[in-house]
Amino acid sequence: MKRNLLLLFALIMIGFSSNAQVSLIGAGATGDWGVDVDLVDQGGGLWTLNGHTMPGGEFKFRLNHDWGTAWGNGNGLGTFPNGIADTTPGTNNNLVAIAGTYDVSFNDVTGEFSFSGGAPVSVVKIIGSATAAPVSMITTDAENYTATNVTLVDGTAQFEIDATVTLGGLTFPVGAATSLTDQIPVPAGVYSSISFNIGSGDYTFTAAPVYPSIAIVGSGTPQGWPADPQVDAAVLTTTDGLIYKGSVALIAGEIKFRSNNNWSDPNWGGVTFPTGPDAGNPGGNIVVPTAGYYDVVFERLTGNYTFSFPTIALVGSGTPQGWPADPQVDAAVLTTTDGDMYLGTGIVLLDGEVKFRANNNWDVNWGAATFPSGTATQGGANIPSTAGTYGVVFTRTTGTYNFDVLATKSFATSGFKAYPNPTTNNWNFTSTKGNIQSVQIVDMLGKTILSVTPATANVTVDASALNAGVYFAKITTASATETVKVVKN
Repeated sequence: MKRNLLLLFALIMIGFSSNAQVSLIGAGATGDWGVDVDLVDQGGGLWTLNGHTMPGGEFKFRLNHDWGTAWGNGNGLGTFPNGIADTTPGTNNNLVAIAGTYDVSFNDVTGEFSFSGGAPVSVVKIIGSATAAPVSMITTDAENYTATNVTLVDGTAQFEIDATVTLGGLTFPVGAATSLTDQIPVPAGVYSSISFNIGSGDYTFTAAPVYPSIAIVGSGTPQGWPADPQVDAAVLTTTDGLIYKGSVALIAGEIKFRSNNNWSDPNWGGVTFPTGPDAGNPGGNIVVPTAGYYDVVFERLTGNYTFSFPTIALVGSGTPQGWPADPQVDAAVLTTTDGDMYLGTGIVLLDGEVKFRANNNWDVNWGAATFPSGTATQGGANIPSTAGTYGVVFTRTTGTYNFDVLATKSFATSGFKAYPNPTTNNWNFTSTKGNIQSVQIVDMLGKTILSVTPATANVTVDASALNAGVYFAKITTASATETVKVVKN
């Protein structure tokens, strides 16, 4: 009997193991982002592959030929040929391989990997008083090394090779690092690229272009109209000096775009919202009618602007749609009226894992390791999900989320009403389920800021002292409790 049980257990474990498969994928590993090369399961989380030829470039490890679980260099520790990969989603955190033929080992528990048997690969770093810390450089051919988006201060720099040899030069931004003692004079700045050839010593520092700073100012921002001289807070970002983007908190009021923290440089306005400018008054103040947390796109040469709320959806094996087969439009989309608080009703989940992601791609996503509530972080862990139908609340700015097993009927049809909503002074709450025992007003951080215990069927809550924004009202009777989002203008 005991022997039969052991055989059964072994068969179960073999069957379980056969359901998993780790592979290499990517131009740098297989020559194509659509082609997987499978590793061999050695047990205990260890996977190996012998004598594999890699063309060099970007790649990842992934599980079951699916992007639901993939390992890259999101933690900065995935340096080739030996390092630690992690499962942070995204397309900009790939591992980078050097062309060669390797014996590969990978541990899917720890993320540790090793590529052995290829040509020796030197580790090159930028060091010196111009760096706050050594800057690692990457290579795909073991000869040409690069570092991108590096911020340096006034000082000097050298190239360190294998932590034993340092080489420098006397000229900037180009030169040849052939001296053990020379120091490269470096002015402060942001450098889009620094290149170094380990054979010739040739180097190039390429400064990132300097673009005008553009920010949103006005009574529609928490900072208000500028009290110059000031440094504007709601600064947008750009990669080309033409298209500026950002996520900004706005309140009801008026705004404009202005450059370089002053009114002497160009500024732009309009009248219409959420897009513009208005042809009849392109320089007017843009009127923001509703407070919210907006994504904004601004074109510097035309003055065109667009304010919008990002779409946020639940994705993953815990949704009927499964992990995204991008490009796709996510199905489990949450709703919002302010771009910060996102709600979902009747969200069907399966046993599995989920994440929140924005705008149908992995550039912005949130996750954590707890269910049904927690605080998600950008690129965080997959959230374990339990099968059921849920009401979902997710706050974009704080990452807090909560899954409640709730009925999907609306607040109005459940026996409660709230009006006017939005309000400028008072909210009225009524119940057909008996007297209201309590009303709690909760802010977006989960803090109870007002609480009344009226024991009547009709309740008025004074909201005149509250700041404009979004709140939650939790209404409780002897037999029911409901929560509704309420807005103060």
